[in-house]
Amino acid sequence: RGVSFALEAGGTLGVVGESGCGKSITALALMGVLPGGATTSGRIELDGSDIRDFTFQSIRRNITLATQENILFSMSVLENIRYARPDASDEEVREAARIACADDFINNLVEGYSTFLGEKAAKLSTGQRQRLVIARAILKDTPILILDEPTASLDAGTERQIMTNIRSWAMHRTVFVITHRLSTVREADRIVFLKDGRIADVGSHTELMARPSAYRDFVEAELSSRVTA
Repeated sequence: RGVSFALEAGGTLGVVGESGCGKSITALALMGVLPGGATTSGRIELDGSDIRDFTFQSIRRNITLATQENILFSMSVLENIRYARPDASDEEVREAARIACADDFINNLVEGYSTFLGEKAAKLSTGQRQRLVIARAILKDTPILILDEPTASLDAGTERQIMTNIRSWAMHRTVFVITHRLSTVREADRIVFLKDGRIADVGSHTELMARPSAYRDFVEAELSSRVTA
């Protein structure tokens, strides 16, 4: 409700807020897809054109959405990553895996990239599966990348390295990072903080922490809970 923001090509926008605040709905809206046929007022524009004027196929070709659901298939590691772009070379697959910090653990598998993943990729940890999904999204190489809770199952060090790699890779692409984890969005160019389906604050992490804001309250509450825990 009343959500309005803009992002230049090549920028990174973090969409942050507590569970149920509207983050994932925002991700679906950015792709022109809302559940249950929901309609909204207003416009979502890409390069000045209403997203409703694009075909679904065109949107799929130009926007990639990676979620924390970690959907993988009963095929090899390489084929799982390449699923996003069947014509990609082995080298391109490996580069996408490197950016997603997946290359090392893949090479340590019994058959490396040729390792067959059974049903639900049970051989891998949740964090490893998550990195393969991120690698697949990177390999698709679209102008817009939407990461919905992309690092929810990763340790802080791996998460930080992946986000650093993605920022370097995405210099000429537009990235939306939708998350409740502060460590994921600290380096975003801009942050949109959602509360109860509305925008409560907009700015960089530094700007929002320098003044009283709903975002700063959220950060301080999370840091306090970590210390207490």
